[in-house]
Amino acid sequence: MKRWKCSARLLPAIVAATGITIGGALAAEPPGPSNLGKIDGYSLRDTAGIPRTAKDWSDRKGVVYCFLGVECPVSNGYAPQMQRLAEKFAPQEVALVGVYSELDATRQKTAAHGEEYGLKFPCLLDTEQSLARQAGIRRVLTVIVVDPEGNIVYRGRIDDRWSPEGKRRDVPRTHELEDAVAALLAGEAPAARETPAFGCPLVFAKPAAAP
Repeated sequence: MKRWKCSARLLPAIVAATGITIGGALAAEPPGPSNLGKIDGYSLRDTAGIPRTAKDWSDRKGVVYCFLGVECPVSNGYAPQMQRLAEKFAPQEVALVGVYSELDATRQKTAAHGEEYGLKFPCLLDTEQSLARQAGIRRVLTVIVVDPEGNIVYRGRIDDRWSPEGKRRDVPRTHELEDAVAALLAGEAPAARETPAFGCPLVFAKPAAAP
């Protein structure tokens, strides 16, 4: 498959040329139930092959999980922003962790992707999609903020750079992820608990056929 390298700025033209709408391959996922759920735990390996569990971040005041798409131009376009936020959150004792939940993700493929896009934070391989299901993820890029008890306190976009219609702003007007982390650190609920995540659909494995 051809890589969408650094192509986020081309999306409005792609949308116009192909007729992709909210129901198409690139779209905004509408907010779900008000109860965002909980991350009960997981046992995964990162792109370096190191076993990881939720306990690895138990000494942090919170964790931001970014559900990435190797081929998704929206996800790739946010790579510099994610790395900047990882560096900003670290002194605040908040971890930023990438998650690859695509069915065809491999350690080699995702490690190369992380190197290409300068992602220096830990990234997990979730090819069985257990973490994505717990988090209620439907599209990439989607982020969640999790408190020390595992409760999801925010789910959605990083900011409003992309509108639900697929239009890209040069400068975002809102910064929901940073606001959610600030609220978590202040012991408060985020003003916005869930926002529509614009991007590519995450395809889930089909249930096994009954014998």
